[in-house]
Amino acid sequence: MSSVVGAPSHGERDGTSVVLFVATRWELAALRRALPVDQRLEIDGLSCFIGQQADRSYWLVHTGIGPEAAKSAASAVFNRQPMALAISTGFAGALVPAAVGDVIVGTSVSSGVLNGAWNQIAQAISCDAAVVTAVRSAIAQIGMTIRLGSVVSLSRVVCRASEKQAIGQLTGAVALDMESAALGMVAKKREVPFLVVRTVSDLVDQDLPLDFNLFLRPSGWVQGIVAMMSHPSSLIGLNRLRRQSRVASDCLTAVCSAYAGAGFGLLPVKDIKGT
Repeated sequence: MSSVVGAPSHGERDGTSVVLFVATRWELAALRRALPVDQRLEIDGLSCFIGQQADRSYWLVHTGIGPEAAKSAASAVFNRQPMALAISTGFAGALVPAAVGDVIVGTSVSSGVLNGAWNQIAQAISCDAAVVTAVRSAIAQIGMTIRLGSVVSLSRVVCRASEKQAIGQLTGAVALDMESAALGMVAKKREVPFLVVRTVSDLVDQDLPLDFNLFLRPSGWVQGIVAMMSHPSSLIGLNRLRRQSRVASDCLTAVCSAYAGAGFGLLPVKDIKGT
């Protein structure tokens, strides 16, 4: 794989590329198992991995965790490269009864804060209806269970089952994450069609074994390790979450293969250029 700092290849300047954003390196690894890359591009310190599917290029971008990191990464990519579609992908927490590995396909995404009541921060951003329909069809063909509905993004990790259940009841959303709303907002401003496709890694009735928000702070790793050592029983929960994340990762790889094989739900480039 080549590593360059400069103009993209594959004739990408015409805005026919698809970009897939993920928050963590584990999610990126799942995508790369499905989507081979042959180029690595640095944009403002951000690593972008580029490959080719039929007549369309795709970019895999590791944003980092949280809305600010996602917003910054999306802005950097869109400043550099026109895109035909932006996809928020990776893992999600279920807000409805589901199984680990079920596929979340978002119809819309919004951000908010739970403070006794649900306070929505901004207007919900719709996912592209035609792409949603095409991607659902591609995923259904490989026999995976799809949870279709709205997605909500928070700026923190929701660790308690009671909170997840409250958010689900108050919003009617099917899943939550931390990045999709920020990515969708940038895509909307750039008039780029947007899609959310994620796999379930933790369930609506499960507490997370630790407060993972500790690890998002500058010195949080030390606090996180202390918390883990202080509660040895958390190791059981961590092992459970690790197993569930492996299932979610394998399912994410299968899902990416399916919708990439279906042209990411977009018309072939030759058909668009022929109109």
